[in-house]
Amino acid sequence: MEIDILKKIENKLAEGESSALVTLIETSGSTPRKAGTVMAVFKDSIEGTIGGGAIENAVILKSRELLKSGQSQTFEYSLTMDDELKMTCGGSVKGYIKIFRPSNKLIICGAGHVGQKLFSIAEFLDFDLKIIDDREELKEQCPKLTLAKFDEILPKITIDKNTYIVIVTRGHLLDEQVLTLVKERGAKYIGIIGSRRKVAILKEKLEKNGEIRDNIFAPIGLKISDGTPEEIAIEVLAEILKIKNGGELVHRTIIKNRIIGG
Repeated sequence: MEIDILKKIENKLAEGESSALVTLIETSGSTPRKAGTVMAVFKDSIEGTIGGGAIENAVILKSRELLKSGQSQTFEYSLTMDDELKMTCGGSVKGYIKIFRPSNKLIICGAGHVGQKLFSIAEFLDFDLKIIDDREELKEQCPKLTLAKFDEILPKITIDKNTYIVIVTRGHLLDEQVLTLVKERGAKYIGIIGSRRKVAILKEKLEKNGEIRDNIFAPIGLKISDGTPEEIAIEVLAEILKIKNGGELVHRTIIKNRIIGG
């Protein structure tokens, strides 16, 4: 049963869904189940049981609250009429709810100057990171490059609501081909590099076909860089982090009207 529960959690994570693993870590007296019992709780289902009844219902509700916040937490109940659950077992249970969240994936399509800088900076962040290109000569410059044709590898990669895709290939025609391969697969963010003219042409094509989506960003990035590959990479990541974290485009400072050198 424990293996089945863990496999179900693994499958849910692969589908992009958070999961809660409930473990009874200490029991005393008369309780429905003993220490070591586990149960998985998902958004709309459960796997396993910690004994049913009021205690299980309370833990399921608590787990689903934690699924929203992403925080893990302990719990403790006294199974007597004096406790909030009003149970008559007479024992007590302590447990832990561990929240598993799917990895955020960043897929960089194109390993030119911007793609490489984006990859090197993103390595410091919490992303399952992949950079793809079909040019063998780039492998020496970018040792972690996944060398493959986009139309062969992208259909094999799982893309979900926790996926962020940056399209920075060597040309606008290839950019459009890559966009076609990923645009209908549920990514949270698809960013496309390019001039305003190139993006305007792309926008016109997407509008004509009824394919404008809220998750497509072009031109890519916040307007903060000096145009160098390094700073473009930073402004792209800044935009991705804003989308991922629900951030705000505001300064944090509380000190205003400072006089420099005065």
